[in-house]
Amino acid sequence: MAAGGWRLGVPLWCFCFLLVYTHCHTCSHKVPSPSEVIHDVYLKPGRLTKRSTEKQLKIQIVYDSSLDVLDEDKSSLVKDKLFPQAIDYLQRAFRVRRQAGPVLLSRQCATNQYLRKKDEPHRYCQEACAAITKCGPVVVPEQHLQQCRVCSETWKSCGPDGSPDGEGVQGADFVLYVSGVTTERCGQENIVAYAAYCQLEAELDRPIAGYANLCPNMISTQPQEFEGMLSTVKHEIMHALGFSAGLFAFYHDDDGKPLTPRFASGLPAFNESLGLYQWSDKVIKRATRLWDIHGGHMIRHEVHLMVTPRVVEEARRHFKCPILEGMELENQGGMGTELNHWEKRLLENEAMTGSHTQNRVFSRITLAIMEDTGWYRANYSMAEKLEWGKGLGCDFVMKSCKFWIDQQRKTRSKLTPYCDSVRRGPLQLSCRQDQLAVVVCNLQKYPQPLPQEYRYFDSIPGVAEQDLPFYGGSVEIADFCPFTQEFIWHLNGGYHRSSFCRIQENQPDSLRNFAAEEYGPDSVCLYQKSAFVMEKCKTRLTYPDWGSGCYKTLAPALLAWW
Repeated sequence: MAAGGWRLGVPLWCFCFLLVYTHCHTCSHKVPSPSEVIHDVYLKPGRLTKRSTEKQLKIQIVYDSSLDVLDEDKSSLVKDKLFPQAIDYLQRAFRVRRQAGPVLLSRQCATNQYLRKKDEPHRYCQEACAAITKCGPVVVPEQHLQQCRVCSETWKSCGPDGSPDGEGVQGADFVLYVSGVTTERCGQENIVAYAAYCQLEAELDRPIAGYANLCPNMISTQPQEFEGMLSTVKHEIMHALGFSAGLFAFYHDDDGKPLTPRFASGLPAFNESLGLYQWSDKVIKRATRLWDIHGGHMIRHEVHLMVTPRVVEEARRHFKCPILEGMELENQGGMGTELNHWEKRLLENEAMTGSHTQNRVFSRITLAIMEDTGWYRANYSMAEKLEWGKGLGCDFVMKSCKFWIDQQRKTRSKLTPYCDSVRRGPLQLSCRQDQLAVVVCNLQKYPQPLPQEYRYFDSIPGVAEQDLPFYGGSVEIADFCPFTQEFIWHLNGGYHRSSFCRIQENQPDSLRNFAAEEYGPDSVCLYQKSAFVMEKCKTRLTYPDWGSGCYKTLAPALLAWW
C-alpha cells in the first residue's frame, strides 16, 4: 500500500477526465492505378554487377517544397530525424541484386497514349509529353527526366522533342520524393502518411522511384510518439519498395525470371475487379481453413497465402509448423488494407500488418518477402525479434483463435497471446510479454452482433448468453480476436501519455500517480498484488484500475520473459 505524501487533496472528479483508449492506426495502402505507373523504364547499364558483388541499397531522398511551409519543428522532424533514420535502416537491411546507371525517369504522356518500338528501350508519347511528370503528389524535377520522345497522331513520324536528358540521380537505386501536403486522402482517411511506387525499371520490374506523403495535421512532435511515427515511415517506404499487392505480379525468381506469365506487351494480365495485375499461384495461393466458432460449430474460412520460398521457410520456422503452406495476407479492412499486409491475427505487432497497435517490429518474415521479390538480398541481422505466435504450432497458425483459446483452457494454460477479460471499468491491467509496457485485454462489446465467422465465445464471465455475439477484440482486422494491447490515457479529450514503460514522458504527474509508478529507460512492467490506496488524514482513495504498473529496476536485463 502506498500511503502519505499526498500533499494536495485528490478530488474524486479527477477520474472523470482520465480515459483509457487502446489505439489502432490502420494503413490503407492505395495501389497506384495503371495510369499512375510507368513500366519498363530504361536505365543505362553503367553499374551492372554480378550477384557476388551486390551492393547496399541506396535510396536518395528528394524533399518537396511543401515541407518548407510546415511548422519549423515538424519540418525539422521530417528532414532531420524521421526519414534519415528510416532510410538508414532500410539501406542496411537490403542489397540490390542488379544495379544500373543513374536513375533517369520517363516522362508522362499528355494523353496517356504511347508506343514502344521493337528493339528500342524508350517509349514514345502520342503527339506530346505531359507538361509535368508527377510521382504521387510531387512534381518530378526536370533534371530527373529523360528527353521527351513523341510520335505523330498517326504514329508514322517519331523522334525526340525538346531538351535532352537531364542529369538523373547519380548513385541511387531508388529515388524517394517526400512531401507534406494535405491531400484528399489525408482528410478522408485520417491517416498519418502514405507511400507508393511510380516508375519500374525494364530489366526486373524493380521500383526505381516512389513517393511518401505525410499529412501535416497528423505529424506529431511529441517525444513519446516518435517511435510510432518512425515505424509508420519505414512501413510506408516498404510498400514503395516492393510489399504491395500492385507489385506481386512483377516478382521474379532467383534466376531473374518472372514468377507470373507475361503478354507480348511485357505486362501480366490485369484483374479489373481487383484493380490489380493478376499474380500467379507461384506468388499467392488461396486456401480454406476449418474454422471453429461458437456453439461447437465449424465453418470454412478462405485465406490468401504468400507462397514464395523464403516466406514459406521463415513462416514455418517462426510458428514451428512444418505443414504451413505460406504466410496469410490480411483479409479485412477493405481495399488498401486487404492483401497489402500480413494477417493481423497471426503477426499482431509485425510492422507490415495493416494497423499500428503496439511495439512494431520488422521480422525475418518481412525481410523474406522483400528478398522473394527478386530485387533485393536481405540482411537478416537487421530483423527484429517477433514474439507473437513464435513456436505456437499449427493449431495456432492454421485455426481460429477460438480453437486456440479453448485448447489452452482445457490444459489450464495461459491464453497468450489472446485474452478473454472484457475491457470495462475497473480495468484489469497486465504486462506485455517482454515486460516493457502495461497492457489491457481489448475484448469489448460492439453495438451490432459480429458476423457469424467471428463469434468465438460460448461464455464470458459477467456477460449474458444472448449478448455473446456482440463481443470481440477491438482490432477488427485481427479477425476480431481479443489480445492484450498497449493503451493511451487521454486527459480532457487530448493525448496524454502511453503505457510504454521506457519513455520518460509517460510519467504521470504527482496528482495522478496513484500506483507510485516510475517511467524511464530502466523501467519495466511489474504485476501488482492489490490496488494501491492513497490516504491522508481521514480521506482514503483507491484507484479502480490496477494489476500492473511501470517501475524502475536496477537490473532490467535479469528479468526473465515468460
